Formats: sequence, C-alpha cells, structure tokens
Amino acid sequence: MELLALPDAVARIPDGATVALGRPPALGLVRELIRQGRRDLDLVGVPTGDIAIELHSSGVDLGEHGQAPAFGRAVESGALRVTDSTCPALLMALQAGASGIPWTPVPGLLGSDLMTRRPDLRVLEGMAIVPALRPQFALVQARRADPQGDAVIATTYDDRLLIQASSTVIMSVDEVRPGATDVLARGEQVIPAAYIDVLTVAPSEDAGAATERYLESISVHTR
Repeated sequence: MELLALPDAVARIPDGATVALGRPPALGLVRELIRQGRRDLDLVGVPTGDIAIELHSSGVDLGEHGQAPAFGRAVESGALRVTDSTCPALLMALQAGASGIPWTPVPGLLGSDLMTRRPDLRVLEGMAIVPALRPQFALVQARRADPQGDAVIATTYDDRLLIQASSTVIMSVDEVRPGATDVLARGEQVIPAAYIDVLTVAPSEDAGAATERYLESISVHTR
C-alpha cells in the first residue's frame, strides 16, 4: 500500500482504462480524473450509478433526488455508449472476477431484452452465462484508515466485492489516524491494507451538497 497525494494517486490511471466506481462515489478522485483530462475510460457503476456518471451499469440516477437527466440526454443522443446490465448480472460478474473464473450463470435473464442487447452473453444448458468482470482500477471512498493502510468502509453497498475483483484499488479516505480500525460502529467493516494499492486523503463530500451542485450544473448547461 502506498500513501500518495490525490493528483499522484489518480496519475496511476491511464487513458482507456477500465475504472469501476463504488457507492457513494469517491468524488474527489472522480474530479481529479476530470481535471487531469483522462479520456476513453470504460467506466463501471457498481451496481448502479450515483452522482458520478458511468457507462457500464444497471442504472444511473441521483439517488433520492430522482433521475439523471443530463445522462439520459447523452445516451439518447449517442454521445455516450452504454453497456446495459442488471444488478444481479453485474454483481455476479464481479463475483466471478473476484473468484478467478471466466463465466458465471445468472438466473432471470432468459427472455429479457438484455439477452438481445448484449452479444457477450451466452446460453448454456438453459441458463444465461455472464462473463467475469475484472476492473483494472477501483475508486472507493472510505471513512478512515490507520497508518498501516487498513481502512473502514460502510457495509451498505458492494464495495468489498468490487475491491476483491479489481486489479488495482485506489482508495480515498476522510482521514488517516492511529487506531482508526480499533472500534467499528454498526454498519462498518474493515478492508485490510493487503487489498488496497493506493491510499489518498480526500474527505468525502456531503451527498446532498454534491447533488445540489450537480443539479445546478445541469440547469446552467440547459438554459
């Protein structure tokens, strides 16, 4: 595990890389990606999108604030290419990637539009088969970490699975302090330093404030 400044952490990601985003998104890392001008990224939302926008996902919204209109317009215009999925299919693909197997069966997909829109899906013995997903990079926001690199994240979403499936994990944390993992609150879990490649301090942003700014930017660009 390396402790790096935010620009140096993001500099590890080249143009054209597959980058998966946890939930809530690590907005500091996302903004730094934009600032550094990364292009042609294959972005993955796990399992759905939030304020940060991605292309391979089971859905994109603004959480309790509703749909993501700017994203919808970009998809409809053809400005963004979307790889449709479902939450079970995406999570099972990550599980296959974390387990080191090339394919995994996913029930409930046969007869759906997804089978006609995804040429990479197969049918074997009456079951839909989904290829493994192994992101090159995972961007994850943690609550805190200790100097050894062990970090605390929420149990709410699927970040632990994303971390296990990804080749390189870049994690931003609110703070680094001794004893950060000694006491856990309900809904917290520890990610050992062995799973984290790069750690950087980038305090998480209040989701409400971040969404308000995002909605304001939509308004500015659509007037």
